[in-house]
Amino acid sequence: MKKEYYVQYSNQSIINNFDFPNANFVSITVGMSDITHDLISLLVQKMFRLPVFFVLDSMIFGYEKETLIENKVPFYEFSSDGAIIKTDSVEKLNVVSKLAEVLVNNGMSIFIFYGDGIVEQDLIPLRQWNKPIEFKNVDIHKVDTFIDVEEVGFTIFSKSELFDSPRKVQHYIPHYYSLDINSSDI
Repeated sequence: MKKEYYVQYSNQSIINNFDFPNANFVSITVGMSDITHDLISLLVQKMFRLPVFFVLDSMIFGYEKETLIENKVPFYEFSSDGAIIKTDSVEKLNVVSKLAEVLVNNGMSIFIFYGDGIVEQDLIPLRQWNKPIEFKNVDIHKVDTFIDVEEVGFTIFSKSELFDSPRKVQHYIPHYYSLDINSSDI
């Protein structure tokens, strides 16, 4: 039996989790369980051209840095357990997606940025317990699409017409997931 997912316009509470100009972006939420390595990799390959940037806000297990180094994947370390990775090849994408899947399935969130002229050092997230997540140094005009991946699915914030409705987003979900039409804004 296929795993189910739903796709809908994001509610205001999800949008309010991030501090950036919301008027420029459409926000679509995809809910699903069982985020797998191939899901993240396939989504990125279907949705974007490389490079994309992964922001691993917290690498909690300790082996993530070693894995990146062993696989010759350069990264920008912005805290004792946070890294930003410019992923410019399918090989790097596969390594980073696998790490991202482990983190997401353990309750952490990861961020994926796509756009022209983005620089790793600008993607450092600022978190405060009582405020939205802020990417203070990001030139928002350079960001085309930003994805927040969590254990229960992901949210796409995009200026692109390719991802501006739930109906369009469903075409990027791998075939081994089945759309729950009753819970979706289709």
